[in-house]
Amino acid sequence: MLSHKKMIGLAAGFLAFFLVTAGIVFGIHSMAERSGGSSHKMQKPMETTQDDMVQKLGTGGKGCVIFLHSGGFVVGKNDYHQRFGQALGETLGYDYLVPDYPINECYHETLEYMGTIYEQITSEYDSVIFVGCSAGANLAVATTLAYGDTYGMPQGLILMSPWLDTTMENEKIQCVSDFDKEFYKNLVEWGQQYNQGEVDSELANPIKATQEQLEQFPKTVLVVGTEDILRYDAQNFHQELIEAGVSSTYLKAEGKNHGEVFAEYASSYLMPEIMEQALEIVCQQ
Repeated sequence: MLSHKKMIGLAAGFLAFFLVTAGIVFGIHSMAERSGGSSHKMQKPMETTQDDMVQKLGTGGKGCVIFLHSGGFVVGKNDYHQRFGQALGETLGYDYLVPDYPINECYHETLEYMGTIYEQITSEYDSVIFVGCSAGANLAVATTLAYGDTYGMPQGLILMSPWLDTTMENEKIQCVSDFDKEFYKNLVEWGQQYNQGEVDSELANPIKATQEQLEQFPKTVLVVGTEDILRYDAQNFHQELIEAGVSSTYLKAEGKNHGEVFAEYASSYLMPEIMEQALEIVCQQ
């Protein structure tokens, strides 16, 4: 018989897994439509219009927070993501943006899209903060690596349950629950689709970035559950940032599995305390 505490933990884990994987059928359908059932093809980068995307909160343009959603690069954004982006903006007093970035694509296309987004945002705002969850955290780091030198570094990065290595090669990964095992299996498949075999690219796998590439990074906060199977890569990345001279803070979400900090918001629409702490750290002068 499971204890009451374990039952609650199991339910929370499946809620997090649902939020990550919900809509997967629609993502696969979208991939089939784009590729016509054939192998991957390079496509013309999507055109974006900043005025159609940025949500103004009447803050006078103090800054902009960009929230990059989870979903393994196969699931698009949903209402929970949009609401969370708004909550981040309201907490910071910033305008906010939740890009509906390309899914079911190689990382090249996704980053090309983000390059257009980032160029537009930095042309209007002096302060930009990236908040990314899972795959979105990967994309936040990769966008900084790809475009930070060109358009300027963001004010800060907050990486929630970051998926930093799409190869899933870390030998420390422990799949001890049914949730972990299914999640690991999915990430291996989604990662192969996203990195297209370019496993050494830091733009597909930010864990591969060198200290020289990281040393100009802004203040970074990692928010990671103590039961998250991706915590080992997050710990390694945090250490790499420290060694590169970057101000990096690692916040442990005690007892939480992958994505459960975001799931906590999605179930209550209240900003989790650990995220308030992360936002405060990034905004400290």
